[in-house]
Amino acid sequence: MQPILTLAASPVEHVTDKPLVVINGLWVVSNVTVMLVLGAIVTLLLVVPAARKIQTGKHRTLDDFRSQGLLANLVESVCVYLREEVFRGVLGEETDKYTPVLWTFFWFILVCNLMGLIPILDLTALIGQLVGVEIGHHGHGIGGTATQSIWVTGALAIVAFLFYNTTAFIKNPLGYLKHLTGGAPWFMWIIMVPVEIMGTLIKPFALAIRLFANMTGGHLVIAVLLSFVGPVLKALGVGGGSPVAIISILGAAGINLLEVLVAFIQAYIFTFLTCLFLGQLVVHEHDEHDEHETHDHGVHVHPHDALAMDDVALKETNIAGSH
Repeated sequence: MQPILTLAASPVEHVTDKPLVVINGLWVVSNVTVMLVLGAIVTLLLVVPAARKIQTGKHRTLDDFRSQGLLANLVESVCVYLREEVFRGVLGEETDKYTPVLWTFFWFILVCNLMGLIPILDLTALIGQLVGVEIGHHGHGIGGTATQSIWVTGALAIVAFLFYNTTAFIKNPLGYLKHLTGGAPWFMWIIMVPVEIMGTLIKPFALAIRLFANMTGGHLVIAVLLSFVGPVLKALGVGGGSPVAIISILGAAGINLLEVLVAFIQAYIFTFLTCLFLGQLVVHEHDEHDEHETHDHGVHVHPHDALAMDDVALKETNIAGSH
């Protein structure tokens, strides 16, 4: 029996959602819904046990890391890297407060992306054919990639949008409103405020479209390559059909490996941009406060100018010491 993927009439069928439960024309449960719930369960099963094994505190020995296990060490390494090398550079002193939410975004999106690389849709359809039971939508199986649905990526983007805007407004309402002016003089507000509002509304669209397009595009390429296999397998004994099938399978395997990298990159980009948008709203007042303090103590010196002055002073000291 040939794999279901090679028998599809159109590769697009493998990147479109299908209803499983419909009530009054409304999709109550679909393939994406199932994968979304399954992704949440897998994320909890992955992160929660690892978090329990990770000990807190600075005094840790090599045996402590060994006892955690491979999974816990992997989760801890990724989380520490994101917090120290990515989030802290943007959020500064606010890092520890918002890191748990950003971690949640990263791990949930990553798990959903990686689960989409498992051919659950085709496996369930194949099992249904073997046992003679129709599974899913007209026997097409149950599965798919949650993050290749614009509804899912749109919902994630809306959650991120509400998270960083609500957080910034609650923390400092006046600072949030001042941010809409773009730091321009009052007579420029009539231009800057609409521009800033448009930029604020465009950000979630960028988050949603980027994740949706990358996950859908890669899966569509794989489906197109494998769609050549079905017709070629029927003509294996005619002409040079088998090389085409082999090339298609090898090409799909290569794209699938590339998709693993894309899954990590897109989870990282979504999380980083959310962190960046949050930092623009909750950290800027600290920068302004530091700048005012510098002015209050005297002449304002740019950090680069201060470094240059220190370098000149050091050279003068060395010259004086040599004499």
